[in-house]
Amino acid sequence: MEKSTIEQIVRERRTIRTLTNQTISLETIHDLLESASYAPYHSKDEPWEVIIVREQQERQVFVKEIMNSYDRLDTWARYEQEHLEKAKKRTEDYFLDVPVTLIVTAPIGESEKSNLEAIGAVSAFIQNVQLVAWAQKIGVTWRTIPVIFENSGVAAERQIIGLLDISFIDENITLPKSRRKPVTQWTKGLNEKVAEMSKENKE
Repeated sequence: MEKSTIEQIVRERRTIRTLTNQTISLETIHDLLESASYAPYHSKDEPWEVIIVREQQERQVFVKEIMNSYDRLDTWARYEQEHLEKAKKRTEDYFLDVPVTLIVTAPIGESEKSNLEAIGAVSAFIQNVQLVAWAQKIGVTWRTIPVIFENSGVAAERQIIGLLDISFIDENITLPKSRRKPVTQWTKGLNEKVAEMSKENKE
């Protein structure tokens, strides 16, 4: 992957779920996060906080909580009973093999406006992590698993916006293609949209 322009990185970035066992240093993670922290935000202070899951013992506790949440939310109900144990083992093994996971949180706002602003800013921060990582041949999977962590360091006044699984990209894999609708399908002028809504209300 050659050095790319910002536009190329935005268009070429993909979610990478194929893991490698190449170690990612804490220094590299800190560099990614420092660059990502230049995302815009509305509050006086940066709203994002990040918990790094990297050590083996941390990961075992973390994966146990993920598997407990799958049980609690009855995620396994869609699996046929004969394949259930294999599915559970495959899921657990995958999460145990992830080199680094970042638990990215935002404050729970006192109002709907402040809460939305915090979520928006932290989402921009996460996208920056993905883009900066991609430029360094590092893949990121942004997960929104609804996990409740009892021992993860997430304070009661904060909400998890994403779990970021991070791994160096295996250059031998075929990158997934990305399909996007044409811009003309999801943009309209204000006058056109107002007229459309007015017509719908009359029908």
